[in-house]
Amino acid sequence: MRPDTKAVSAFTIIAVATILSGAKSNEDCKPTKPATCYADDCKHCYCLGPENIMANAPVRPLTCNGDFEVTVAGLYWRANQDGMEYAIDNEITGSDALTVNAQLNNLIESEYKTPAFQWDFGFKFGLGYNSACDGWDFGVLWTWFQNSANTHIDAQAENNHTLLPLWSAFQFPNAGQAPILFATDIESFWKLDLNLIDLDLGREFWASKYLSLRPHVGLRIANIDQKFEIEHKGGSWNDPGLQLSFNDWVDLDNDFKGVGIRSGFDTVWNFGCGWALYGDFALAIVYGRFSLDHDETLRQVEAPFSKTKIFETNESFRASRAMLDMGLGIRWAGMICDCQYGLSFSLAWEQHLFFHQNQLWRVARIGGTNGTGIFNDSGDNVFHQRRGTLGTQGLTLTGAFSF
Repeated sequence: MRPDTKAVSAFTIIAVATILSGAKSNEDCKPTKPATCYADDCKHCYCLGPENIMANAPVRPLTCNGDFEVTVAGLYWRANQDGMEYAIDNEITGSDALTVNAQLNNLIESEYKTPAFQWDFGFKFGLGYNSACDGWDFGVLWTWFQNSANTHIDAQAENNHTLLPLWSAFQFPNAGQAPILFATDIESFWKLDLNLIDLDLGREFWASKYLSLRPHVGLRIANIDQKFEIEHKGGSWNDPGLQLSFNDWVDLDNDFKGVGIRSGFDTVWNFGCGWALYGDFALAIVYGRFSLDHDETLRQVEAPFSKTKIFETNESFRASRAMLDMGLGIRWAGMICDCQYGLSFSLAWEQHLFFHQNQLWRVARIGGTNGTGIFNDSGDNVFHQRRGTLGTQGLTLTGAFSF
């Protein structure tokens, strides 16, 4: 072959290779086509179904192009907390409690009184994005719930029972008549303000044809405020010798604010045609600050209605607290408008535990009978505490829309 022919042939080969290489590069740069949607027997479509040949095929996004999701939930919950006993309803047999101290101190067929926790409404609101990147999803969920408990009890000595307060540091100077603190009327009020913000990163995938799992990690921001008020009347707050009567207010605040790590596992057990049973579990460790206040004030029943503060303390400290979230419910989910939008509704029973949230101290005055003022300031203060875990439980109705 002549040299010029060899040169032309080499040039031709190089040119063809260059063109083919460019064509391949251009092909690689083209957008990837969406995966073919998988439809189950009831024509509810998923981008990648459990029968696709893929390890742990993702459930999300539903539309194969990435979904934004809006979640709205209504709550009907009730709270409860350990360590909230505020009085003992004690049976006595005398007609005047001032003369039967031995019986006041003898607890027979007695009953501890706690606030009557009520059912209240709340809500959740969430925004999320289900990405096409291996089925990862991102979201934020806000939970808001307020709960209260109001209780009123009265007990007269002539009815053979009286009330022994558990949160008061009060005593009259002439306590020798009745050194054991008692009341004939007690009202209590407790209020909870619960705000939780959860930031989540998760991935829901098919573990089998009818079971999907979703592990997730993220952050929790918690703001848990509690207020507990107790009003005492009668009994030790009436002094016939001094002809003075008082009402006694005990005001306690227990607030916690913090942020921490949250992780959990969600499961969906599909029956078909969009119906499923689901169970969720998550655990958070939140580091934050407790702010505590404990005040007690006397107010004279008659004019001039003077007020005297007899107790005032506050405390602030940092600590880590565990929080547990659990839910079990039934769900329907499906696609609408030619598989362009996702829609789901669920009804669940949820329980949430906020460990060691009750950090209030109880202070009681004992001993001493020779006070220098209106109240007895010669005795000793006894400090004791019963740690308590806060819990909420109830029904949650949730709707979610993906687009």
